[in-house]
Amino acid sequence: MQIIHPESKVVIIWESLIVLVTLYNYLAIPFRIAFKTSSGGIWLILDILSDSILITDIFLRFHMGYIDQGAFINDQQKIQQHYRANDFKINLIASFPVDILIRVLFPSLPGYVIGIARLLRLLRGFQCLGIFRRWENNVNVNPVVIRMINLVMIIFLIDHWVACVWFFIGETTKISNESWLTSASLENARTTTQYMKSLYWSITTLTTVGYGDITPTNDLEIAFTLIIMFLGVSMYAFIIGNVASLIANLDANQGRFREKLDQIQAYMRERRIPSPLQQQVRDYYQYMWEYSHDASMELDFLDELPHSIKTRIYLHLHQELLEKVPLFKEADKGFIEDLVIKLRPRILPPEDYIIREEQLGHEMYFIKRGEVIAFSEKTGRVYRTMTAGMFFGEIALLYSSRRTASVKTQTYCELFVLYKDDFDQVLENYPRFWEKVKEIAEQRFQTK
Repeated sequence: MQIIHPESKVVIIWESLIVLVTLYNYLAIPFRIAFKTSSGGIWLILDILSDSILITDIFLRFHMGYIDQGAFINDQQKIQQHYRANDFKINLIASFPVDILIRVLFPSLPGYVIGIARLLRLLRGFQCLGIFRRWENNVNVNPVVIRMINLVMIIFLIDHWVACVWFFIGETTKISNESWLTSASLENARTTTQYMKSLYWSITTLTTVGYGDITPTNDLEIAFTLIIMFLGVSMYAFIIGNVASLIANLDANQGRFREKLDQIQAYMRERRIPSPLQQQVRDYYQYMWEYSHDASMELDFLDELPHSIKTRIYLHLHQELLEKVPLFKEADKGFIEDLVIKLRPRILPPEDYIIREEQLGHEMYFIKRGEVIAFSEKTGRVYRTMTAGMFFGEIALLYSSRRTASVKTQTYCELFVLYKDDFDQVLENYPRFWEKVKEIAEQRFQTK
């Protein structure tokens, strides 16, 4: 089977179907337990259909690639390892057909027992949260719409579950003739009417409107009503206070980022940039948002800080990178502090050249995230693969020598660059260390 790209339209449609199936379970399971529906007919058809989709999803995930540091991973073995390490176990438990086994072994059991047996399906809710999170981070989707849909779904599910529990309590206590069902003359009403009345009570109570036409009649119902009233005050006070800010101030950083992206896309459309090139630009900004959340905002923030605080932050973030370089092994703390401020961030897409063979080198590189390869342009021989925490090009800081190999990115890479001019400027303040640097550099240069 061909590996499926996780951002393809097919996957978006499929994940939308998974959300709908999970929503069905979150609606149907409490309803069937509370209202004691039958286990056959339309319920059996819907159960088999929804379970088939969930089981198919497990097998499909073993053939669905994933994005790692901006690179599309389509290696079958890595995909299987990644899925087993993340969602496989919980998806398998959530899809285990306990209810089917009960139907086969005990065909005469009432429908609400089947509903209880299907409670494991609710574990798929964690997968849906991940799906909504990915949709929110997708630069091609308006996150306001996704968050509003998510919010509406959660509110309705809470109303629905409260309605089902309210009816279940009334149904359980009506034997003693002290129940809201008996007082409202609904004990023999149609299931549709009973559910609508229960949902009506749930919404009016949770919104603290409460017209008083349906009231609790026993201690259990009163206690449950008090809990729901408290929940309603807390929930809707929070919702009303935050919906406006959700729309107006969704995310200040994200808003600025999307405004920038809209300007870039408008520019490319007006200049009729080829579609494949436009997609590469969008992919780059997708990576910028998902992994860096627009690194330019971070730089603006750091530039506003006092020099001493900014230095401590840079030391916390990047000191380990510098200390791994043999040139700086015996460096004074002050030298490292001065040098770490000179690091310049750079983000590069996959298959992009960082340096080319025979070019004059004037800088060295530190890898913060991603993977690069060093190879010979002439022979095609790969010298080594470098990943996060490694460095290259340090000889260029001291000698204006030509590069002996080309270095190219394999994935999206976050690098830090140290330029020769900045390095020389720092060395001027540490003349004693300059002599040690020359000795180390000469030894390493001779072994190259």
